[in-house]
Amino acid sequence: MRAPIFFVRSILFALLVFGLANCDQAGKFGGLGATCPALTSGNPLQFNYSADVKANAKVKAFVKATADLVEASVQMETLATTACKNMGRDLGLTEADMLPRSDEPGASAEAACGALSARISAIMQSGIYVRAQVTPPQCQADFQAKAQCDAACDVQIDPGQIVASCEPAKLSGYCQGKCVGGCEGRCQGQCDGQCSAQDASGQCNGSCSGTCTGSCDATCHARCEGQWQAPKCQGSVQGPSADAECNASCSASANLRAQCTPAAVSVQTNANTEAAMRLATTLRTNLPWLLKAELGLGRRIAGDVKVVVNIGGQLPKIIGNAGMQAVACVAAAAQASVKASVRINVSIKASASVNGKVAG
Repeated sequence: MRAPIFFVRSILFALLVFGLANCDQAGKFGGLGATCPALTSGNPLQFNYSADVKANAKVKAFVKATADLVEASVQMETLATTACKNMGRDLGLTEADMLPRSDEPGASAEAACGALSARISAIMQSGIYVRAQVTPPQCQADFQAKAQCDAACDVQIDPGQIVASCEPAKLSGYCQGKCVGGCEGRCQGQCDGQCSAQDASGQCNGSCSGTCTGSCDATCHARCEGQWQAPKCQGSVQGPSADAECNASCSASANLRAQCTPAAVSVQTNANTEAAMRLATTLRTNLPWLLKAELGLGRRIAGDVKVVVNIGGQLPKIIGNAGMQAVACVAAAAQASVKASVRINVSIKASASVNGKVAG
């Protein structure tokens, strides 16, 4: 059986965006990777920046949050640019019409979506009316990334000590393995209780109101057949005591790394002309991705963007004499976070210039 044409186009679109967004890792950071290699090479949480363990933890989490922010900003601009260019071509625009005039952050989305917005306005001025009914994109934060970042911030109590000293009923955390107990997220396996969704084999694949025996993508309670990450104990033994900067950076990372579906879109038009049909067809195919860029990768993370930028401005005063490597990486990451913030803000405005015309 042949797959629906929209599904095929969606897969090709996603592959194209993923390839464009990841083709030049070092280029995302300009020359900042030379100042702080952790930004462009591997996982920033695995680098050591300072002999001061508290400062080291703060810098780790901030550099990781910045790397995730830059990744999200590039993905957003690429997604918006690709969607607008695809629609522009369908409506008769040339590559030259959509060419950016500079290499400033967000310029490619601004140029492509600006040209497309003008073309849609011209079409509508001829009497054609289109309106898209939209179900916003659905996003799921990366809880595993949050747990790993929290663990890197823990510089006071060894996780093994927490697990060994805590009563099972009071123990919770992220379980890398099989959770046997309560699950605050999605349970994949057996649910002894009420499960919100099941897979084709009858196993739980949603929230479990009772005991989950299987994988849990958020906080697991009581027992882990595997390895606890960032465990916490309700009682005398306290869990990882990450400070404000670490907590804020880790929470931002989890949101910035969220996986989002495209929006669901249905398009109506008042005309049966070739121009109206061409506009409606390209909106059905490409508008879900442009809405994902604006809503899922732009407006949703606006608060996290501010958090990361603010930490970059405050951290040099907080870490004190943490060493040259820590100072250099904080400076490089702070600069990268500001640039990523600009890219996201410009791309949001560019996407909205089109979405606002057609989406209800």
